[in-house]
Amino acid sequence: MRYIYCHPLFDERKCAHRFSYQLSQTFRAAGLILERFDYRGTGEAKGEFADVSIETLREDVEGVVSGEQVCLIGVRFGASLAFDYCSRCLGPVRNLILVEPIIDGCDYVDYLFRKQHVKDLMTNKSSLLYDDGFKNIEGYKTSINFLEQLKNFSLTAAAENFSVENSVSIIQISNLSKVNPRIIALAKLLEGGNQHVFVENMKLPLFWERIPDTDYTELTGKIRGRCRD
Repeated sequence: MRYIYCHPLFDERKCAHRFSYQLSQTFRAAGLILERFDYRGTGEAKGEFADVSIETLREDVEGVVSGEQVCLIGVRFGASLAFDYCSRCLGPVRNLILVEPIIDGCDYVDYLFRKQHVKDLMTNKSSLLYDDGFKNIEGYKTSINFLEQLKNFSLTAAAENFSVENSVSIIQISNLSKVNPRIIALAKLLEGGNQHVFVENMKLPLFWERIPDTDYTELTGKIRGRCRD
């Protein structure tokens, strides 16, 4: 069994690095390896972010998973990419753990634009196009085509052909006591397709928005446990 972690995108990848490191240490303590990789144009991978698209992200995930039996773990859009892989039935996935997945891509792009607008106001700058066809998103030269693809990305639509061998865990990170209705609706869709689904809410800082000094032991332990279920 291989355990593979899918990073979020943009600044969320940087902010969530502490969490992914602690998660890898939790797996190491159990004598296991958590494989973390970078999409092209991000982290230590080759390429330019300006060339990133849904197609390249899918290729990157497929290239790492390679059709072997795996447990996939993802945060934010990384969780959505892991879900997308399962919806396309490209290989045996035993367990899927989704931490705050992006369910609706249009809302996600709106969120990215709002964040960038706030940064522009704080720095007295304007997020104009770098040149024809590109937009500044948190310092990343992002193609308009990619942003349009993100808008059309929907886990609800992808759930129709979704399949994993054992279970799906959806973990909401929130200060609220109730689970987001969209997460509940997605879980019901998966259950209607005879999938075994766990939905949980954990009260933690939104660690993909900033870099908090937080102990993730409870969360990483829960994820490790779901990989065994």
